[in-house]
Amino acid sequence: LLPHTTRRVRGRRGLRYSPLYTRGMTLLQHRNFSARLRSGLFAFIFAPVALVFLGSSMVDVQALASVGQPLASVEGLIGMALASMLIALIALNCEESSAGMVVTFVWSLVVGAAQFLGVARLPLLMKSSVGAEDMFAGVLWCLYPVCLSLMLGACALTIKSVRVRAGKDTRMPLARVHRHAFGTTVALPASVAAGVLMVAAAPSDSTNVAAMGLEGVLEGHTLMPLLALGAGLAFALLVVSARWSITGTQIATWTILVLPSYVVLPVWASLTGNVIVPGPSIITKFALASPPLAALGMATGCASMGVLWARVRALKNLDASQDALANEGPAEG
Repeated sequence: LLPHTTRRVRGRRGLRYSPLYTRGMTLLQHRNFSARLRSGLFAFIFAPVALVFLGSSMVDVQALASVGQPLASVEGLIGMALASMLIALIALNCEESSAGMVVTFVWSLVVGAAQFLGVARLPLLMKSSVGAEDMFAGVLWCLYPVCLSLMLGACALTIKSVRVRAGKDTRMPLARVHRHAFGTTVALPASVAAGVLMVAAAPSDSTNVAAMGLEGVLEGHTLMPLLALGAGLAFALLVVSARWSITGTQIATWTILVLPSYVVLPVWASLTGNVIVPGPSIITKFALASPPLAALGMATGCASMGVLWARVRALKNLDASQDALANEGPAEG
């Protein structure tokens, strides 16, 4: 061979990469950085808006439900839906990088701390007159900020995991053979557990609400943080199940959590008159647990869509890189 002639050799070590191949690696790194920047910046701007709007709307609906008006806050019901749509957009922007969901998780810690202080609320977009004490009471008994942060953190880890392990066999032996069935088997019990634990942690007596506002639900109520924390872990497990079956996660989230708490129970209570009344009642538990279950369920269903998009994009990129390696190889000088 002539000194300046190059030939392609596959599978050998110590080969010098051609300038074009090196430049391609640089472009790939630039693309990854651009994806992280786009995803992170979008979440940095819109995540606090979505999180504050979602929590504020949830407490607004809960405040009116505590006085026997579960459907009175149109602003709160629409606000939860709009905030969840923003979370869905953030999740869809995580198809090439989990940076957006990581930023959302960090924002959830900041917004959650502000909600526990009673300051992260939007009075102009709330039907009821919710003060700082009411906001604190509405998120304390259910540990709403903690549950939301657990779910978002699990979602960020799951998105990262499906990108890293794209094309590889799952570590779960049963999921290798029956992937969708395994994911659904995880999602359904997790959603049921989240609902049961949240209802069990809810106050049962609203006698003092008329005089004290929403903070009156805490009078005489023994907080059950372990039950509320268990509900948060169930929501986290629910979003993790999306790595095996997004269908199972979506069905469990919307049919078991969102539809009953957001539509069925409030409408049934309003039509039949079985609303919250003074005195201990199991209806009070269901009515007070419905708003946080609806908010967390909608956020979980929307955030889990990012897992699907991340897995699809990672598999496409893997196929594209394998095709490129099959057609080209490094050059030997």
